[in-house]
Amino acid sequence: MGLLAWVFSHANTDALRTLIVNAKLGWVGLAALLIPLQVLLMAARWQRVAQDLGLPMTRGYAVREYALSTLLNQILPGGMTGDAVRIWRHKSGHGSVGAPLRAAVVERAMGHVAHLLLTLLGLSLWATMHGEGTRPVGALALVIGMLAFFSLGLAVPKRMPGFGKLSKDGRVALATPGRFAFHAVVSAALLGTFLLSFTFCSLAFDHPLGIAALTAIPLVMLVMVVPFSVGGWGLREASAATVLVHLGWSTEAALAVSAAYGVSVLIGALPGVLVVFHRGSSG
Repeated sequence: MGLLAWVFSHANTDALRTLIVNAKLGWVGLAALLIPLQVLLMAARWQRVAQDLGLPMTRGYAVREYALSTLLNQILPGGMTGDAVRIWRHKSGHGSVGAPLRAAVVERAMGHVAHLLLTLLGLSLWATMHGEGTRPVGALALVIGMLAFFSLGLAVPKRMPGFGKLSKDGRVALATPGRFAFHAVVSAALLGTFLLSFTFCSLAFDHPLGIAALTAIPLVMLVMVVPFSVGGWGLREASAATVLVHLGWSTEAALAVSAAYGVSVLIGALPGVLVVFHRGSSG
């Protein structure tokens, strides 16, 4: 919250107010409608990983639990609280929490790797689309380093305490061409909805992203994986104000679009509250 206050303190209040007053809220509503679709895609990926690791799970259970997890991640500190609740609830019927934990981590890691690959693509196109001098310094090295970290994670020997089983499960989840193709398609579709959501929010303020949806937005959203916020607030706005200003945007426009995205995610995640009143098992 302090970071969020600091970022907004550096914006022109009158200009920001004008943008918000004149916002076309229909575009924010369309962005919110994409959140349930994202939940369906993430739930499908989680269900497939769990099943391939020997943890039976129905599609309905996966969707309900991911919907609740998404909502909790938006309203509770840390950005991963919802995932912790999802893992804890999944352990019912599976004895210990170990296997459900690894299934959730593997599924999340797949999403992070797909996001990093898209960010790498955007950065590789940056100089061509925006000019070499506008590229965020150090971003390319950071993304490559993160990709290397995940790649090395798959090579950890099974006998290594703690990480060995996790690495093995990651290899199992991608062991066949069919499994790899499934996760590649689902992750690509999911990333497409993220970019479309941000694009809709930019149109709400008459600041179309254009090619920046591919080059800049993946980099803006990358900071949201850092588990030190509530729903990405503060980190996302600081990232947007830094990255989009490189492309000639005003600080106020970057903040408005980023905040609209945050609001759309929160609204779109609200149906997850219905899961609290549902009783069912994962099998």
